[in-house]
Amino acid sequence: MTKRLEGDGIGVDAGVGRRRRGFWRDEDGSFIIFGLAIFMMMIYAGGLGVDVMRYEAHRTKVQNTLDRAILAAAALDQTLDPETVVLDYFARAGLGDIITADDIEWTASDTERKVEASLNLRMGTTFLRMGNLQYLVFPAAGGAEEAASLSEISLVLDVSGSMDWASHTGYSKLHELKKAAKTFVNLMLCNPEGSDEDGFDWTIEPDPATCTTDWGKISINLVPYAEQVLVGEDFLTRMQATAEHDQSSCVTFSPDDFSSIAVNVAPTMESERMQRTAHFDPVRGRNDNPSDGNAPCRDDSWREITFLEDDYRDLFDEIDDLQASGNTSIDLGMKWGAALLDDSFQDIASDLEDEDLIFEGYGERPFSFDKRGIEKVIVLMTDGENTEQDYLKDGYHSGPSGVFYNPDDDDRISIYDPVADNYYWVWNGERHDHAYGDGEFEECRWVGFWIWGRWECSLVDEGDGAVELTFPGLWDNFTVSWYEQWAFTDDHVNQVYDYSEKNDHLEAMCDAAKNEGIIVFTIGFEVPGDDQDDIMRACATFPTYYYDVDGLNIQTAFESIAREISKLKLIY
Repeated sequence: MTKRLEGDGIGVDAGVGRRRRGFWRDEDGSFIIFGLAIFMMMIYAGGLGVDVMRYEAHRTKVQNTLDRAILAAAALDQTLDPETVVLDYFARAGLGDIITADDIEWTASDTERKVEASLNLRMGTTFLRMGNLQYLVFPAAGGAEEAASLSEISLVLDVSGSMDWASHTGYSKLHELKKAAKTFVNLMLCNPEGSDEDGFDWTIEPDPATCTTDWGKISINLVPYAEQVLVGEDFLTRMQATAEHDQSSCVTFSPDDFSSIAVNVAPTMESERMQRTAHFDPVRGRNDNPSDGNAPCRDDSWREITFLEDDYRDLFDEIDDLQASGNTSIDLGMKWGAALLDDSFQDIASDLEDEDLIFEGYGERPFSFDKRGIEKVIVLMTDGENTEQDYLKDGYHSGPSGVFYNPDDDDRISIYDPVADNYYWVWNGERHDHAYGDGEFEECRWVGFWIWGRWECSLVDEGDGAVELTFPGLWDNFTVSWYEQWAFTDDHVNQVYDYSEKNDHLEAMCDAAKNEGIIVFTIGFEVPGDDQDDIMRACATFPTYYYDVDGLNIQTAFESIAREISKLKLIY
Protein backbone atom coordinates (compact mmCIF):
# COMPACT_ATOMS: atom_id res chain seq x y z
CA MET A 1 0.00 0.00 0.00
CA THR A 2 1.32 3.35 -0.94
CA LYS A 3 1.73 5.76 1.83
CA ARG A 4 0.80 9.33 1.14
CA LEU A 5 2.13 12.28 2.99
CA GLU A 6 0.00 15.23 3.66
CA GLY A 7 1.21 18.57 4.62
CA ASP A 8 0.18 21.68 2.84
CA GLY A 9 -2.50 19.89 0.98
CA ILE A 10 -0.16 18.35 -1.69
CA GLY A 11 0.52 14.67 -1.82
CA VAL A 12 3.99 13.41 -2.69
CA ASP A 13 4.87 10.04 -4.01
CA ALA A 14 7.91 9.04 -1.91
CA GLY A 15 9.21 6.60 -4.56
CA VAL A 16 9.32 9.22 -7.28
CA GLY A 17 11.24 11.56 -5.02
CA ARG A 18 13.77 8.92 -4.26
CA ARG A 19 14.30 8.22 -7.95
CA ARG A 20 14.84 11.87 -8.69
CA ARG A 21 17.35 12.23 -5.96
CA GLY A 22 19.13 9.12 -7.20
CA PHE A 23 19.27 10.46 -10.74
CA TRP A 24 20.86 13.61 -9.49
CA ARG A 25 23.47 11.65 -7.64
CA ASP A 26 24.09 9.15 -10.43
CA GLU A 27 27.57 9.64 -12.15
CA ASP A 28 27.25 6.95 -14.78
CA GLY A 29 28.28 8.28 -18.28
CA SER A 30 30.05 11.46 -17.07
CA PHE A 31 33.49 10.10 -18.12
CA ILE A 32 32.32 10.01 -21.73
CA ILE A 33 31.87 13.77 -21.70
CA PHE A 34 35.29 14.28 -20.11
CA GLY A 35 36.80 11.83 -22.53
CA LEU A 36 35.33 13.67 -25.48
CA ALA A 37 36.88 16.91 -24.20
CA ILE A 38 40.26 15.24 -23.74
CA PHE A 39 39.98 13.64 -27.15
CA MET A 40 39.40 17.00 -28.77
CA MET A 41 42.38 18.41 -26.93
CA MET A 42 44.51 15.47 -28.06
CA ILE A 43 43.43 16.01 -31.65
CA TYR A 44 44.36 19.69 -31.31
CA ALA A 45 47.72 18.86 -29.73
CA GLY A 46 48.41 16.27 -32.38
CA GLY A 47 47.47 18.78 -35.03
CA LEU A 48 49.82 21.28 -33.38
CA GLY A 49 52.61 18.71 -33.59
CA VAL A 50 51.87 18.02 -37.23
CA ASP A 51 51.84 21.71 -38.07
CA VAL A 52 55.05 22.32 -36.08
CA MET A 53 56.77 19.38 -37.76
CA ARG A 54 55.73 20.67 -41.16
CA TYR A 55 56.92 24.13 -40.16
CA GLU A 56 60.28 22.89 -38.86
CA ALA A 57 60.86 20.63 -41.86
CA HIS A 58 60.15 23.49 -44.23
CA ARG A 59 62.21 26.00 -42.22
CA THR A 60 65.16 23.60 -42.08
CA LYS A 61 65.00 22.96 -45.80
CA VAL A 62 64.89 26.67 -46.55
CA GLN A 63 67.71 27.51 -44.12
CA ASN A 64 69.94 24.69 -45.35
CA THR A 65 69.35 25.72 -48.94
CA LEU A 66 70.13 29.32 -48.03
CA ASP A 67 73.34 28.35 -46.22
CA ARG A 68 74.58 26.24 -49.11
CA ALA A 69 73.66 28.91 -51.63
CA ILE A 70 75.43 31.81 -49.94
CA LEU A 71 78.51 29.71 -49.19
CA ALA A 72 78.80 28.80 -52.85
CA ALA A 73 78.10 32.37 -53.92
CA ALA A 74 80.73 33.80 -51.53
CA ALA A 75 83.58 31.60 -52.78
CA LEU A 76 86.40 33.68 -54.26
CA ASP A 77 86.79 31.19 -57.11
CA GLN A 78 83.10 31.50 -58.03
CA THR A 79 82.87 32.86 -61.58
CA LEU A 80 79.12 33.64 -61.51
CA ASP A 81 77.66 36.63 -59.75
CA PRO A 82 76.22 35.83 -56.29
CA GLU A 83 72.58 36.56 -57.19
CA THR A 84 72.62 33.99 -59.97
CA VAL A 85 74.18 31.37 -57.73
CA VAL A 86 71.73 31.84 -54.85
CA LEU A 87 68.62 31.91 -57.07
CA ASP A 88 69.79 28.78 -58.91
CA TYR A 89 70.28 26.89 -55.65
CA PHE A 90 66.72 27.70 -54.55
CA ALA A 91 65.25 26.80 -57.95
CA ARG A 92 66.96 23.41 -57.93
CA ALA A 93 65.61 22.78 -54.40
CA GLY A 94 62.07 23.52 -55.57
CA LEU A 95 62.00 26.76 -53.60
CA GLY A 96 62.43 29.23 -56.40
CA ASP A 97 59.11 30.94 -55.67
CA ILE A 98 60.11 32.10 -52.17
CA ILE A 99 63.17 34.23 -53.04
CA THR A 100 63.91 37.11 -55.37
CA ALA A 101 67.04 39.07 -56.25
CA ASP A 102 65.87 41.83 -53.89
CA ASP A 103 66.40 39.46 -50.96
CA ILE A 104 70.13 39.16 -51.73
CA GLU A 105 72.90 41.64 -50.96
CA TRP A 106 76.56 41.17 -51.87
CA THR A 107 79.90 42.91 -52.24
CA ALA A 108 83.01 41.59 -53.94
CA SER A 109 86.61 42.49 -54.67
CA ASP A 110 89.67 40.61 -55.82
CA THR A 111 90.43 39.48 -52.29
CA GLU A 112 87.05 39.47 -50.57
CA ARG A 113 83.47 38.42 -51.32
CA LYS A 114 80.53 38.79 -48.96
CA VAL A 115 76.98 37.53 -49.61
CA GLU A 116 73.93 38.01 -47.39
CA ALA A 117 70.31 36.92 -47.88
CA SER A 118 67.23 37.48 -45.74
CA LEU A 119 63.75 35.96 -46.13
CA ASN A 120 60.58 36.60 -44.10
CA LEU A 121 58.33 33.62 -44.85
CA ARG A 122 55.04 32.23 -43.55
CA MET A 123 53.41 28.83 -43.82
CA GLY A 124 49.67 28.13 -43.70
CA THR A 125 48.47 25.84 -40.88
CA THR A 126 46.12 22.87 -41.05
CA PHE A 127 45.03 22.03 -37.51
CA LEU A 128 46.03 25.26 -35.80
CA ARG A 129 43.33 27.03 -37.77
CA MET A 130 40.95 25.56 -35.16
CA GLY A 131 42.68 27.94 -32.73
CA ASN A 132 42.37 30.82 -35.17
CA LEU A 133 46.12 30.60 -36.01
CA GLN A 134 46.16 30.83 -39.77
CA TYR A 135 49.95 31.08 -40.38
CA LEU A 136 53.30 30.27 -38.82
CA VAL A 137 55.94 32.93 -39.59
CA PHE A 138 59.63 32.12 -39.78
CA PRO A 139 62.62 34.23 -40.84
CA ALA A 140 65.51 32.71 -42.76
CA ALA A 141 68.71 34.69 -42.97
CA GLY A 142 72.40 34.10 -43.43
CA GLY A 143 75.65 35.63 -44.48
CA ALA A 144 78.87 34.18 -45.80
CA GLU A 145 82.19 35.77 -46.54
CA GLU A 146 85.48 34.55 -47.90
CA ALA A 147 88.48 36.81 -47.65
CA ALA A 148 91.79 35.78 -49.13
CA SER A 149 94.34 36.26 -46.40
CA LEU A 150 96.50 39.33 -46.90
CA SER A 151 99.88 38.88 -45.23
CA GLU A 152 102.35 41.57 -44.27
CA ILE A 153 105.65 40.17 -43.04
CA SER A 154 108.75 41.77 -41.55
CA LEU A 155 111.81 39.60 -42.01
CA VAL A 156 114.25 40.94 -39.38
CA LEU A 157 117.78 39.57 -39.87
CA ASP A 158 120.92 39.88 -37.77
CA VAL A 159 123.91 41.11 -39.82
CA SER A 160 126.23 41.92 -36.92
CA GLY A 161 129.92 41.03 -37.04
CA SER A 162 129.47 37.59 -35.45
CA MET A 163 127.43 36.48 -38.46
CA ASP A 164 130.75 36.28 -40.31
CA TRP A 165 131.94 33.55 -37.94
CA ALA A 166 131.93 29.91 -38.96
CA SER A 167 128.74 27.94 -38.42
CA HIS A 168 128.64 24.29 -37.41
CA THR A 169 128.42 23.48 -41.12
CA GLY A 170 131.84 24.96 -41.79
CA TYR A 171 130.36 27.81 -43.79
CA SER A 172 129.78 31.24 -42.26
CA LYS A 173 126.58 31.90 -40.38
CA LEU A 174 125.76 34.56 -42.96
CA HIS A 175 126.04 31.97 -45.73
CA GLU A 176 123.53 29.71 -43.98
CA LEU A 177 121.23 32.67 -43.24
CA LYS A 178 121.14 33.71 -46.90
CA LYS A 179 120.23 30.18 -47.93
CA ALA A 180 117.45 29.97 -45.31
CA ALA A 181 116.09 33.48 -45.98
CA LYS A 182 115.86 32.89 -49.73
CA THR A 183 114.09 29.58 -49.10
CA PHE A 184 111.56 31.47 -46.96
CA VAL A 185 111.04 34.11 -49.66
CA ASN A 186 110.56 31.42 -52.30
CA LEU A 187 107.90 29.69 -50.21
CA MET A 188 106.04 32.93 -49.47
CA LEU A 189 106.27 34.74 -52.82
CA CYS A 190 106.82 32.08 -55.45
CA ASN A 191 106.14 28.42 -54.76
CA PRO A 192 104.43 27.56 -51.44
CA GLU A 193 104.88 23.86 -52.15
CA GLY A 194 108.59 24.05 -52.84
CA SER A 195 111.46 23.17 -50.55
CA ASP A 196 115.12 22.33 -50.69
CA GLU A 197 114.25 18.66 -50.88
CA ASP A 198 112.01 19.31 -53.87
CA GLY A 199 114.88 20.75 -55.84
CA PHE A 200 114.89 24.44 -54.84
CA ASP A 201 118.32 25.86 -55.63
CA TRP A 202 118.86 28.88 -53.41
CA THR A 203 121.84 30.07 -55.45
CA ILE A 204 119.70 30.95 -58.47
CA GLU A 205 116.38 32.68 -58.98
CA PRO A 206 113.41 30.40 -59.64
CA ASP A 207 111.76 30.53 -63.02
CA PRO A 208 108.69 32.81 -62.70
CA ALA A 209 106.75 30.17 -64.61
CA THR A 210 107.07 27.88 -61.57
CA CYS A 211 105.50 30.42 -59.22
CA THR A 212 101.98 29.65 -58.06
CA THR A 213 101.32 32.46 -55.56
CA ASP A 214 98.88 35.24 -56.40
CA TRP A 215 100.23 38.75 -56.74
CA GLY A 216 99.11 41.29 -54.18
CA LYS A 217 98.47 38.89 -51.30
CA ILE A 218 101.81 39.01 -49.47
CA SER A 219 104.32 41.79 -48.90
CA ILE A 220 107.66 41.44 -47.12
CA ASN A 221 109.74 44.07 -45.33
CA LEU A 222 113.42 43.13 -45.11
CA VAL A 223 115.06 44.64 -42.01
CA PRO A 224 118.81 43.96 -41.65
CA TYR A 225 120.15 45.14 -38.29
CA ALA A 226 123.47 45.41 -36.49
CA GLU A 227 124.13 48.19 -33.98
CA GLN A 228 121.56 50.25 -35.87
CA VAL A 229 118.96 49.90 -38.61
CA LEU A 230 119.63 51.92 -41.76
CA VAL A 231 116.24 53.36 -42.67
CA GLY A 232 117.19 55.18 -45.87
CA GLU A 233 116.73 58.79 -46.91
CA ASP A 234 113.54 58.02 -48.83
CA PHE A 235 111.98 57.16 -45.50
CA LEU A 236 113.68 59.51 -43.11
CA THR A 237 112.96 62.65 -45.10
CA ARG A 238 109.32 61.68 -45.47
CA MET A 239 109.14 60.95 -41.74
CA GLN A 240 110.48 64.46 -41.10
CA ALA A 241 113.25 63.26 -38.81
CA THR A 242 115.89 65.75 -37.75
CA ALA A 243 118.33 66.68 -40.51
CA GLU A 244 121.65 67.61 -38.89
CA HIS A 245 123.52 65.67 -41.59
CA ASP A 246 122.89 63.39 -44.57
CA GLN A 247 125.76 60.94 -44.13
CA SER A 248 123.53 58.19 -42.77
CA SER A 249 119.87 57.59 -41.98
CA CYS A 250 119.26 55.88 -38.66
CA VAL A 251 117.12 56.90 -35.69
CA THR A 252 117.98 56.93 -32.00
CA PHE A 253 114.94 55.92 -29.96
CA SER A 254 114.35 56.70 -26.30
CA PRO A 255 113.34 53.91 -23.88
CA ASP A 256 109.71 55.08 -23.97
CA ASP A 257 109.57 54.57 -27.74
CA PHE A 258 109.70 50.81 -27.24
CA SER A 259 106.31 50.70 -25.51
CA SER A 260 104.52 51.20 -28.84
CA ILE A 261 105.04 49.82 -32.32
CA ALA A 262 104.24 53.14 -34.02
CA VAL A 263 106.69 55.90 -34.82
CA ASN A 264 105.73 59.53 -35.29
CA VAL A 265 105.79 59.88 -39.06
CA ALA A 266 103.98 63.24 -39.09
CA PRO A 267 105.33 65.46 -36.28
CA THR A 268 103.58 68.76 -35.74
CA MET A 269 106.32 70.33 -33.62
CA GLU A 270 110.09 70.37 -33.82
CA SER A 271 110.33 68.57 -30.48
CA GLU A 272 108.31 65.65 -31.88
CA ARG A 273 110.74 64.89 -34.69
CA MET A 274 112.59 61.61 -34.49
CA GLN A 275 116.25 62.07 -33.64
CA ARG A 276 118.55 61.15 -36.50
CA THR A 277 121.50 59.19 -35.17
CA ALA A 278 124.63 61.34 -35.20
CA HIS A 279 127.52 60.43 -37.45
CA PHE A 280 130.45 60.27 -35.03
CA ASP A 281 133.36 58.06 -33.96
CA PRO A 282 133.08 56.88 -30.33
CA VAL A 283 135.95 54.39 -30.65
CA ARG A 284 139.19 55.98 -31.79
CA GLY A 285 141.52 57.96 -29.53
CA ARG A 286 142.06 61.66 -29.09
CA ASN A 287 144.87 61.92 -31.60
CA ASP A 288 143.22 59.80 -34.31
CA ASN A 289 141.12 60.87 -37.24
CA PRO A 290 137.51 59.67 -37.05
CA SER A 291 136.58 56.59 -39.06
CA ASP A 292 133.21 56.16 -40.79
CA GLY A 293 133.47 52.47 -39.96
CA ASN A 294 133.12 53.25 -36.25
CA ALA A 295 129.91 55.25 -36.60
CA PRO A 296 126.88 53.58 -34.93
CA CYS A 297 124.88 54.13 -38.14
CA ARG A 298 126.78 52.94 -41.18
CA ASP A 299 125.67 54.00 -44.61
CA ASP A 300 126.39 50.78 -46.50
CA SER A 301 123.70 50.34 -49.14
CA TRP A 302 123.20 46.66 -48.30
CA ARG A 303 122.06 47.62 -44.78
CA GLU A 304 119.04 49.63 -45.90
CA ILE A 305 115.55 48.29 -45.18
CA THR A 306 113.33 47.08 -48.02
CA PHE A 307 109.68 48.14 -47.68
CA LEU A 308 106.58 46.35 -49.02
CA GLU A 309 108.39 44.07 -51.44
CA ASP A 310 106.36 41.56 -53.48
CA ASP A 311 108.94 40.39 -56.01
CA TYR A 312 111.03 37.46 -54.82
CA ARG A 313 113.73 38.32 -57.36
CA ASP A 314 114.34 41.74 -55.79
CA LEU A 315 114.46 40.18 -52.34
CA PHE A 316 116.89 37.53 -53.54
CA ASP A 317 119.19 40.33 -54.72
CA GLU A 318 118.89 42.18 -51.39
CA ILE A 319 119.64 39.01 -49.42
CA ASP A 320 122.62 38.19 -51.64
CA ASP A 321 124.09 41.63 -50.91
CA LEU A 322 124.01 41.24 -47.11
CA GLN A 323 127.31 41.39 -45.25
CA ALA A 324 128.24 41.19 -41.57
CA SER A 325 129.78 43.85 -39.30
CA GLY A 326 129.03 45.84 -36.19
CA ASN A 327 127.43 45.37 -32.77
CA THR A 328 124.02 43.78 -32.15
CA SER A 329 120.77 45.64 -31.43
CA ILE A 330 117.95 43.10 -31.50
CA ASP A 331 115.64 45.69 -29.94
CA LEU A 332 116.09 48.10 -32.85
CA GLY A 333 115.51 45.35 -35.41
CA MET A 334 112.30 44.43 -33.62
CA LYS A 335 111.25 48.08 -33.35
CA TRP A 336 111.52 48.69 -37.08
CA GLY A 337 110.07 45.29 -37.96
CA ALA A 338 106.93 46.18 -36.01
CA ALA A 339 106.80 49.84 -37.07
CA LEU A 340 106.77 48.93 -40.77
CA LEU A 341 103.60 46.88 -40.17
CA ASP A 342 101.73 49.82 -38.63
CA ASP A 343 99.17 51.62 -40.77
CA SER A 344 100.70 54.99 -39.83
CA PHE A 345 103.02 54.35 -42.80
CA GLN A 346 100.16 54.40 -45.32
CA ASP A 347 100.75 58.00 -46.40
CA ILE A 348 104.44 57.31 -46.92
CA ALA A 349 103.62 54.14 -48.86
CA SER A 350 101.23 56.10 -51.05
CA ASP A 351 103.92 58.69 -51.72
CA LEU A 352 106.46 55.99 -52.55
CA GLU A 353 103.95 54.36 -54.89
CA ASP A 354 103.40 57.65 -56.73
CA GLU A 355 107.14 57.84 -57.35
CA ASP A 356 107.32 54.18 -58.46
CA LEU A 357 109.50 53.25 -55.49
CA ILE A 358 107.14 50.45 -54.44
CA PHE A 359 104.69 48.33 -56.40
CA GLU A 360 101.54 49.85 -57.81
CA GLY A 361 98.61 48.90 -55.62
CA TYR A 362 100.67 48.78 -52.43
CA GLY A 363 100.09 52.42 -51.57
CA GLU A 364 97.21 51.38 -49.31
CA ARG A 365 99.51 49.27 -47.16
CA PRO A 366 100.27 48.62 -44.40
CA PHE A 367 96.61 47.78 -43.84
CA SER A 368 94.91 48.60 -40.57
CA PHE A 369 94.90 45.88 -37.95
CA ASP A 370 91.10 45.53 -38.05
CA LYS A 371 90.93 44.79 -41.79
CA ARG A 372 89.32 41.43 -42.39
CA GLY A 373 91.68 38.75 -43.59
CA ILE A 374 94.88 40.61 -42.68
CA GLU A 375 97.70 38.91 -40.81
CA LYS A 376 100.84 40.67 -39.72
CA VAL A 377 103.93 38.64 -38.93
CA ILE A 378 107.45 39.31 -37.67
CA VAL A 379 110.22 36.75 -38.13
CA LEU A 380 113.04 37.89 -35.82
CA MET A 381 116.41 36.15 -36.17
CA THR A 382 119.62 36.60 -34.19
CA ASP A 383 122.84 34.69 -33.64
CA GLY A 384 123.75 36.32 -30.35
CA GLU A 385 122.74 38.79 -27.71
CA ASN A 386 122.36 42.53 -27.43
CA THR A 387 125.62 44.45 -27.17
CA GLU A 388 126.31 48.14 -26.57
CA GLN A 389 124.72 50.87 -28.65
CA ASP A 390 126.44 54.27 -28.82
CA TYR A 391 124.53 57.51 -29.14
CA LEU A 392 125.12 61.19 -28.44
CA LYS A 393 123.67 62.97 -25.47
CA ASP A 394 121.07 65.65 -26.22
CA GLY A 395 122.64 68.97 -27.10
CA TYR A 396 125.47 67.54 -29.19
CA HIS A 397 123.68 66.77 -32.43
CA SER A 398 123.42 70.24 -33.90
CA GLY A 399 124.20 73.88 -33.24
CA PRO A 400 127.50 75.66 -32.51
CA SER A 401 130.16 73.48 -30.96
CA GLY A 402 132.44 76.14 -29.47
CA VAL A 403 135.31 74.78 -31.58
CA PHE A 404 136.87 77.15 -34.13
CA TYR A 405 139.27 76.68 -36.98
CA ASN A 406 141.11 79.10 -39.23
CA PRO A 407 140.52 78.62 -42.96
CA ASP A 408 143.99 79.99 -43.65
CA ASP A 409 145.60 77.48 -41.30
CA ASP A 410 143.17 74.71 -40.33
CA ASP A 411 145.63 73.17 -37.89
CA ARG A 412 145.22 76.13 -35.54
CA ILE A 413 142.16 75.12 -33.53
CA SER A 414 140.59 77.22 -30.76
CA ILE A 415 138.05 76.06 -28.18
CA TYR A 416 135.85 78.38 -26.20
CA ASP A 417 135.92 77.91 -22.41
CA PRO A 418 132.59 79.24 -21.06
CA VAL A 419 133.77 79.15 -17.44
CA ALA A 420 136.90 81.25 -18.00
CA ASP A 421 135.23 83.14 -20.86
CA ASN A 422 138.26 82.82 -23.08
CA TYR A 423 139.59 80.67 -25.89
CA TYR A 424 142.08 77.87 -25.54
CA TRP A 425 144.40 77.68 -28.51
CA VAL A 426 145.04 73.98 -28.94
CA TRP A 427 148.02 74.35 -31.24
CA ASN A 428 150.15 76.31 -28.75
CA GLY A 429 148.42 75.79 -25.38
CA GLU A 430 147.75 79.50 -24.84
CA ARG A 431 144.57 81.25 -23.81
CA HIS A 432 143.34 84.40 -25.52
CA ASP A 433 140.29 86.59 -25.58
CA HIS A 434 139.42 85.55 -29.12
CA ALA A 435 139.55 82.54 -31.38
CA TYR A 436 142.59 82.37 -33.59
CA GLY A 437 141.77 84.19 -36.78
CA ASP A 438 139.69 86.96 -35.28
CA GLY A 439 142.52 89.40 -34.44
CA GLU A 440 146.24 89.80 -33.96
CA PHE A 441 148.58 88.33 -31.39
CA GLU A 442 152.13 89.01 -30.38
CA GLU A 443 154.41 86.19 -31.39
CA CYS A 444 157.90 86.08 -29.90
CA ARG A 445 160.86 84.01 -31.01
CA TRP A 446 164.48 83.64 -29.96
CA VAL A 447 166.85 85.17 -32.43
CA GLY A 448 170.55 84.33 -32.32
CA PHE A 449 172.69 81.52 -31.02
CA TRP A 450 172.29 80.03 -27.57
CA ILE A 451 173.02 82.65 -24.86
CA TRP A 452 174.05 85.24 -27.39
CA GLY A 453 170.58 85.57 -28.83
CA ARG A 454 167.53 87.64 -27.90
CA TRP A 455 163.72 87.52 -28.01
CA GLU A 456 162.10 89.34 -30.85
CA CYS A 457 158.31 89.87 -30.77
CA SER A 458 156.02 90.98 -33.52
CA LEU A 459 152.32 91.20 -34.24
CA VAL A 460 151.05 88.36 -36.39
CA ASP A 461 148.07 88.71 -38.70
CA GLU A 462 145.83 85.72 -37.89
CA GLY A 463 144.06 85.63 -41.24
CA ASP A 464 140.57 86.33 -42.44
CA GLY A 465 138.70 85.09 -39.38
CA ALA A 466 137.85 82.04 -37.32
CA VAL A 467 134.99 79.74 -38.29
CA GLU A 468 132.99 77.95 -35.63
CA LEU A 469 132.19 74.32 -36.37
CA THR A 470 128.70 72.98 -35.87
CA PHE A 471 128.54 69.71 -33.99
CA PRO A 472 128.03 67.67 -37.19
CA GLY A 473 131.09 69.39 -38.64
CA LEU A 474 133.02 68.73 -35.44
CA TRP A 475 132.28 64.99 -35.53
CA ASP A 476 133.36 64.88 -39.20
CA ASN A 477 136.81 66.06 -38.17
CA PHE A 478 137.39 64.88 -34.61
CA THR A 479 136.63 61.90 -32.40
CA VAL A 480 134.61 62.08 -29.21
CA SER A 481 137.79 61.36 -27.24
CA TRP A 482 139.46 64.42 -28.76
CA TYR A 483 136.58 66.65 -27.71
CA GLU A 484 136.37 65.24 -24.18
CA GLN A 485 140.07 65.60 -23.32
CA TRP A 486 139.83 69.12 -21.91
CA ALA A 487 138.40 69.80 -18.48
CA PHE A 488 136.07 72.53 -19.72
CA THR A 489 134.34 70.24 -22.21
CA ASP A 490 131.72 67.62 -21.30
CA ASP A 491 133.24 64.21 -20.65
CA HIS A 492 129.94 62.34 -21.12
CA VAL A 493 129.12 63.29 -24.69
CA ASN A 494 128.91 59.70 -25.83
CA GLN A 495 126.14 57.70 -24.14
CA VAL A 496 125.65 53.92 -24.24
CA TYR A 497 122.65 51.62 -23.96
CA ASP A 498 124.04 48.50 -22.37
CA TYR A 499 123.05 44.84 -22.53
CA SER A 500 120.49 45.03 -19.74
CA GLU A 501 118.82 48.19 -21.02
CA LYS A 502 118.54 46.83 -24.53
CA ASN A 503 117.01 43.59 -23.26
CA ASP A 504 114.40 45.70 -21.47
CA HIS A 505 113.72 47.54 -24.74
CA LEU A 506 113.34 44.24 -26.58
CA GLU A 507 110.94 42.83 -24.03
CA ALA A 508 108.78 45.97 -24.16
CA MET A 509 108.80 45.94 -27.96
CA CYS A 510 107.84 42.27 -28.20
CA ASP A 511 104.95 42.83 -25.79
CA ALA A 512 103.75 45.88 -27.73
CA ALA A 513 103.81 43.97 -31.03
CA LYS A 514 101.92 40.98 -29.63
CA ASN A 515 99.36 43.25 -27.96
CA GLU A 516 98.59 44.75 -31.38
CA GLY A 517 97.93 41.28 -32.78
CA ILE A 518 101.23 40.82 -34.63
CA ILE A 519 102.32 37.18 -34.76
CA VAL A 520 105.96 36.90 -33.71
CA PHE A 521 108.30 34.06 -34.64
CA THR A 522 111.86 34.11 -33.30
CA ILE A 523 114.98 32.20 -34.30
CA GLY A 524 118.11 31.76 -32.22
CA PHE A 525 120.90 30.67 -34.56
CA GLU A 526 123.67 29.12 -32.48
CA VAL A 527 123.02 31.64 -29.71
CA PRO A 528 125.26 31.57 -26.63
CA GLY A 529 123.64 30.19 -23.50
CA ASP A 530 120.20 29.51 -22.07
CA ASP A 531 119.57 33.12 -21.08
CA GLN A 532 119.37 34.27 -24.68
CA ASP A 533 117.13 31.30 -25.51
CA ASP A 534 114.76 32.44 -22.76
CA ILE A 535 114.76 36.03 -24.03
CA MET A 536 113.93 35.03 -27.59
CA ARG A 537 111.37 32.45 -26.49
CA ALA A 538 109.59 35.07 -24.38
CA CYS A 539 109.49 37.40 -27.37
CA ALA A 540 107.65 34.87 -29.56
CA THR A 541 103.85 34.75 -29.62
CA PHE A 542 103.95 31.19 -28.28
CA PRO A 543 106.93 29.29 -26.84
CA THR A 544 106.64 26.88 -29.78
CA TYR A 545 107.17 29.82 -32.15
CA TYR A 546 110.79 30.05 -30.99
CA TYR A 547 113.33 28.00 -32.96
CA ASP A 548 116.67 27.19 -31.34
CA VAL A 549 118.76 26.02 -34.28
CA ASP A 550 122.28 25.45 -35.49
CA GLY A 551 123.88 24.68 -38.83
CA LEU A 552 121.53 23.56 -41.57
CA ASN A 553 118.59 23.58 -39.15
CA ILE A 554 118.18 27.30 -39.73
CA GLN A 555 116.78 26.53 -43.18
CA THR A 556 114.35 24.05 -41.66
CA ALA A 557 113.26 26.71 -39.19
CA PHE A 558 112.52 29.25 -41.93
CA GLU A 559 110.65 26.61 -43.94
CA SER A 560 108.58 25.65 -40.92
CA ILE A 561 107.70 29.29 -40.22
CA ALA A 562 106.70 29.87 -43.83
CA ARG A 563 104.32 26.91 -43.74
CA GLU A 564 102.95 27.97 -40.36
CA ILE A 565 102.18 31.43 -41.74
CA SER A 566 100.22 29.78 -44.56
CA LYS A 567 98.17 27.85 -42.00
CA LEU A 568 97.31 31.03 -40.19
CA LYS A 569 95.50 32.53 -43.17
CA LEU A 570 92.00 33.61 -42.25
CA ILE A 571 89.08 32.34 -44.35
CA TYR A 572 85.55 33.63 -43.65
